[in-house]
Amino acid sequence: MFNPSDHWVYLHALKGASRAIMRLIFLTLVCQLSFNVYAAEEGTWVTVESASIAQSERYTKRRAGYYTYNNIIVSDASALSDKLRLVVTDTSHAVLDADGVTESGAPYFDIASPSEQIQIYFEIKRGALNYHAILQQFVSADVTDDNLLLVANMAPSSHWDRAALANVIQGNSAEEAVATLIGAANSNVYIIFDIVQSNHIVFSFSQDDTPQNRVISWEAAHKTDSGWVVLKSWSDANAGINTFTANPNVSANKIRFRFRATDGANLGINQLSVISKVDDSTPTPDPEPDPDGETILDTDLSGYTGYTDENGVTTVNVGFFENAVFDDSPTELVAEDEFVDTVNDTARLKTALNQAKRETGGGVVVLRANANGQNRFSLSHIAVPSNVRIEVEPCVVLEMRGIKEDLYPTSANDHKNKNKPNRQFLFSFGRSNGPGNLLSERVENVEVRSTIPGQKFTIDANTNMPHNYGYMNGGNGNGVVNLTRAIPIGLFYVKNFAISDINIEDNHTESVAVQMFADADYKDGAFAYRFGSKPVFLQDRYVKNPEGSANLNKPMNPANIPLATNENGDFVNDSGDVIPDMFAIQRNPTYGRTPLKGSIKNIKASHAHTGYGVVQVYGGDWIEIDNIEAFNGIGVRVEAGNGTDNDNFNRSGPYLSSMNKINISNVKVTNGFTGVWLKPHSKVMKDISVENIEAIDSGTAILVGKGSFNCKTSCRDLTRGRINNLVIKGDITLRQTVFDAPVAEVGNNITYLITDAHRQYLANLNGKTVDQLTRNDLQQKTVTGQQTPEQLAALTPDSFDNPSGTRWYKIFPTAPVLALSMLSATEVGNESAKVGFYPVDFSKANIVSDGLPADTLILYRSDMRNPDGTAATDFINK
Repeated sequence: MFNPSDHWVYLHALKGASRAIMRLIFLTLVCQLSFNVYAAEEGTWVTVESASIAQSERYTKRRAGYYTYNNIIVSDASALSDKLRLVVTDTSHAVLDADGVTESGAPYFDIASPSEQIQIYFEIKRGALNYHAILQQFVSADVTDDNLLLVANMAPSSHWDRAALANVIQGNSAEEAVATLIGAANSNVYIIFDIVQSNHIVFSFSQDDTPQNRVISWEAAHKTDSGWVVLKSWSDANAGINTFTANPNVSANKIRFRFRATDGANLGINQLSVISKVDDSTPTPDPEPDPDGETILDTDLSGYTGYTDENGVTTVNVGFFENAVFDDSPTELVAEDEFVDTVNDTARLKTALNQAKRETGGGVVVLRANANGQNRFSLSHIAVPSNVRIEVEPCVVLEMRGIKEDLYPTSANDHKNKNKPNRQFLFSFGRSNGPGNLLSERVENVEVRSTIPGQKFTIDANTNMPHNYGYMNGGNGNGVVNLTRAIPIGLFYVKNFAISDINIEDNHTESVAVQMFADADYKDGAFAYRFGSKPVFLQDRYVKNPEGSANLNKPMNPANIPLATNENGDFVNDSGDVIPDMFAIQRNPTYGRTPLKGSIKNIKASHAHTGYGVVQVYGGDWIEIDNIEAFNGIGVRVEAGNGTDNDNFNRSGPYLSSMNKINISNVKVTNGFTGVWLKPHSKVMKDISVENIEAIDSGTAILVGKGSFNCKTSCRDLTRGRINNLVIKGDITLRQTVFDAPVAEVGNNITYLITDAHRQYLANLNGKTVDQLTRNDLQQKTVTGQQTPEQLAALTPDSFDNPSGTRWYKIFPTAPVLALSMLSATEVGNESAKVGFYPVDFSKANIVSDGLPADTLILYRSDMRNPDGTAATDFINK
């Protein structure tokens, strides 16, 4: 039987559970409120027979108890009611943190969505933990709300059978309104209605599963003074009922449905309705702070809640890329007859793109080889405008100009630009001209692809990008590294984008080939100023001191007021309540100008830099990444900034430059670091899935990192991030085919997880026993000591054990998965923002170790060892 008073001490120990305080103090009140709410609405709770509950492994929190993660599996979520709950019907250990109890005394958890992952805590008790859970939905007996749609107020496109549509609007559920799509633009049709001014509006329609009349996707919008504003962007339609609830703040008197079907097919709908459904339930009161309790809500287990556009409309399901550019007469650019050093195609491509963006429906520019077989274009930086698509013939090579810009500069002013974009970039999307001149609007509806989908064209980031060895300034760099930078694709303040069908010839350049990044002003990520031995945090970092002060930026101006703290040094609000560090400090909002709604597919990069690779999300939401291949380096990396103490991308806090709704699938890496690297640093991320990863003679297939900083907890503007709802599924394979020497090019952290066979290899190589090995034995360095400019200029890739530089290593494969965000298979670790462990769901993954000397499938943070085999305690706890 659920009894909260028996488990008070345990709940105080559950640091990191986002709702623990509320459930602890007000559980009885919440339960009573829940009963009152449901009692006010007639209806019953019924078990959803088609649903099952997938339980995760059992995790342990020291001195607290056990906990699990639970996912709902249901074939048709659209058929469920708005009110759902998970009920624990049978358990060997008492449940500690339920939202209430059923009439029969079983603990339950309120569920906002079938996709929600439910965390359940259980008491400490000897014996195996076993329990059963079911999904229940509330079936209301209330009268159906009135449909706001009237036949007299509808304006459908001409493709509809108007009489049948009128019957559907009037409630005839046996009727189906069919639209004939001959002549319909992009296979879509619309219906516009005038309605009574309403908010809390719910859109819905139903369809049968008849293939010839199937709706494949739909959209809902409302009319404002500035035009149509999309409330629900295009997304898949389900068989049966389809429902969308708009933001309650949206008020509308004119609404529009749009429906799509497959090319050449018709579509049919019934039960079309819009209702105003106000939620009049009594809200749960906020809990009063417990003065004697421990502050445990110092991190965020919710994360992403939806995208809010420039009109203040929040959309939960943004979806991935949807083509919005249609051009029946594309502009064609043909490669020059003869490719000589002075060829520069930049200006004519820019001209064509600027003309294309002004075309109705957007414009397409096609790059083709010359009829004589000359297939190369020479291009410096192209800032791609909105509403254009670039198509490239598979045989064409786009040469990045790189050092050609020294002899034949594209711009006479390029020498004034410290970043030298004409040398480093090929295509950029939504990148401002400078931090003091940020774009006022996003670049939208852009695409780069092959003229033949699935067949790759080539970007040459090698010919004009020779190695340039030197010493890195800032970052995590040390020793001599390759400083050459080549960025074929840079995505910044952009929405609705797609990049596909590219083969990238790299040269271990110090950058990611396709990268998604914040278009920021590069000022402090946190409006906070650190000085002296301890940090002081200010309410406004940029209020300068009066003229004549010793230092204009030091916090002597009275306007630079340190944030209030209590006697324990905790940040507090005006009422004296403690505010966790991650929520107390103001952040720079420009770091939230990240890419949204995109697709990256069918990209391959050869000779990628060890620490970078093919694709990286430094920040962005709703992005699908599929069919990525890397030779050397990393296939896909999801990580904001570099995680150093002064990294402004991470100083910008948990939500700006975060990454959410990222689907990664079908990634392959050979002789590289890892197929997929996920590392949150200070970011709270949500809903990331990784599926089907293959690594051959590489360090690992998947590396899941935890946030780590050199300053540990002393830099309070840097809090430990996490990934909420991280799911690994499909085939995750690490294969070893080379056994005589290590060929996997990797970074530092993975060297703490080398196999015993690799230790023995190093011992034999250095004439030592295993217990005599040190970290110096991990690299076979031929470049040592301080290098003169002349020595640096003479270095070649053959001068290094790893051509990326002395910071990087070569090792044998370790294990298919490195779950470094967890202490072990049975213990996640402290999940607070001070420490930053978090769980990973491997229940849907088929993990394979092929040819490795050990059969280990997953290594955890507690498995990290020094070269001599002793526990790497400092690195484990970093």
